[in-house]
Amino acid sequence: MSSPTASVVCAGLATVDMLMHVPDPIIAGAKHRARDSAITTGGSAANAAAAVARLGGHALIAAVIGDDMFGDLLRADVAAMGADEALLQVRPGLPTPRSAVLIDAAGERTIVNHRAADLHRGGLLLADPFPYRAALCDTRWPEGAADLMRAARAAGVPAVIDAEAPVRHAETALRLATHVAFSEQGLEDFAGGVDAAALARAQAELGVWVCVTRGGAPVLVHDGAAVSEIATFPITPVDTLGAGDVWHGAFALALAEGRAEREAVRRANAAAALKAAAHGGRRAIPDLPTLEAFLAQHPI
Repeated sequence: MSSPTASVVCAGLATVDMLMHVPDPIIAGAKHRARDSAITTGGSAANAAAAVARLGGHALIAAVIGDDMFGDLLRADVAAMGADEALLQVRPGLPTPRSAVLIDAAGERTIVNHRAADLHRGGLLLADPFPYRAALCDTRWPEGAADLMRAARAAGVPAVIDAEAPVRHAETALRLATHVAFSEQGLEDFAGGVDAAALARAQAELGVWVCVTRGGAPVLVHDGAAVSEIATFPITPVDTLGAGDVWHGAFALALAEGRAEREAVRRANAAAALKAAAHGGRRAIPDLPTLEAFLAQHPI
């Protein structure tokens, strides 16, 4: 596969998801009828890699899967999305991670995930020198994340971590990152709050660029000097599943392209908004012309 300049390694969780769109309020102990369903692949690494590929970058997925039918499905989907599986690891005898996902009438998702305790033991073997333009990892594979952040940092390229709770069990990776993008739950877990003061505490401890994504609310950013806001785009959410992962993939790709952090956040906000505003799961991830047209129409 030829490699465009903007190549991004996306490391962490890859799953097979059973999606159920449930129109009524979900009540524990009751039976519900879905109005729609689908089996798809997901997980932060797979979704971020899909976003990188859709937006014109060269995506590599670094994840661990089992040697079962779900693993076969995931590998086929990686190929279909145009991502590179050179860093994908298969563990014989272990199940591929899988999730049950309930999506309510407002587009909000509830996820139940299962992954084997031994699946993510061990690290990630990477080429030396590191040949990619940026690296992105989550907190689900701590040893692999640490290896990736260390290699990217040594190569002088952006090393981005999707800091979702629990955060501190991936603390080695966290302290090697150049950019830490917290979810609200991640920032609460790390710094005891979700406001500007908590973000400032996180920045003071880590000493790098940090932000916190807050759904439809503006993204809070601390660039090492001060906290500021970057507006999101108003949309009517239809399906928020994977929107945060799309945000991280678009952000890492923009950094790999040499864009400044504020512009990278703006592009990520737009990509996530477009994803959340449409049905279709991964098919709703915007391609590059769609993203550029949307940004041109919404000059915020």
